[in-house]
Amino acid sequence: MATHTWIGVKAACALTGLARSTYYRIERGYRHYKPVQDPVPHTQRFQPAALTATEEEVIVEILNREEYADLSVQQTYWRAFDKREIGCSPRTFYRIAARYGTVGDRRRGHHSSPGNHSRSKPIIHASGPGQLWSWDITDLHGPTNDDRYKLYLAIDVFSRHPVCWRIEYTENKPAAIDMFTTAIAEHGPPTVLHSDNGAVMRSHKLISALEEQGVINSRSRPRVSNDNPFSESLFKTIKYDLSCPDRFDSIDHARAWTQQFLHAYATEHRHSGLNYYTPEQVHIGTADSVYQQRLEHRMNYYNQHPERFRKQPTPQAPPTSAGINHKPAEQAEQAEQAEQSKNPHLSQTG
Repeated sequence: MATHTWIGVKAACALTGLARSTYYRIERGYRHYKPVQDPVPHTQRFQPAALTATEEEVIVEILNREEYADLSVQQTYWRAFDKREIGCSPRTFYRIAARYGTVGDRRRGHHSSPGNHSRSKPIIHASGPGQLWSWDITDLHGPTNDDRYKLYLAIDVFSRHPVCWRIEYTENKPAAIDMFTTAIAEHGPPTVLHSDNGAVMRSHKLISALEEQGVINSRSRPRVSNDNPFSESLFKTIKYDLSCPDRFDSIDHARAWTQQFLHAYATEHRHSGLNYYTPEQVHIGTADSVYQQRLEHRMNYYNQHPERFRKQPTPQAPPTSAGINHKPAEQAEQAEQAEQSKNPHLSQTG
């Protein structure tokens, strides 16, 4: 007597290589449907209602005008609309502005030079330790509301390893210069040092001292916290740790606790951004040997219990790149292809 094994539609389609939508179309008798020989992805199809390349160029020209440099996108839209220079919707206008990177805070910063109303987006890549450092200063609470201790902290972006830190009563330039002088003597100078726009970070003495060591200074755009995410993330990790006191008894207490925490962070913390290797392993180059150990352990366990796996397991390898506003090569290529599909004329006009 013949026996039958029933499987679901999803599994059956996977076995036969048939799309489920095609199966349901045949099953439900949609005979009127005629498949297209060479289908065009939706993002690449001609949209009859879309603005022309000339109309988009007019919008970009309006967004870059000197008279609108300090205005938001919406303010710019309505002023140009009232002059009858454009006729599109506000949403279309904003979408084009976002495509060309002219959204966000468009006002001139306090420190901008004449004729330069916006700072370019910092994009810095690192393929190994020692190439890019990030640093910032944050407050730690003392025993009273008036007590504030300043934590200076710099990390290597590629490995997330804390390369130098100190705690002082105030933010001062000599302390920052001394901290980086000591760090460079120990680790060597980084190619780029990235920071936000604090007064100490903009210090001419600090910048000159770093430039003498061949270090390039980079700073975030005003009011854009995402331009310095690594330092901000580590500060949050420090302050949200369960062992972090709400208030330190003294500056010596703050220094002792921070030293213990950063040592454990570097040597024991499995960092999600490092595929769960420790900052020290990535920084000194032992992550590859740890990867081999993990691979061996996984394979041993897989050989003992193959029924518990759908496929042969492979641990994540150590990271190969990092950076400020950085995208891996494959993501950058996909983003560029998507952008060109939305704007075919861009690839023609450059």
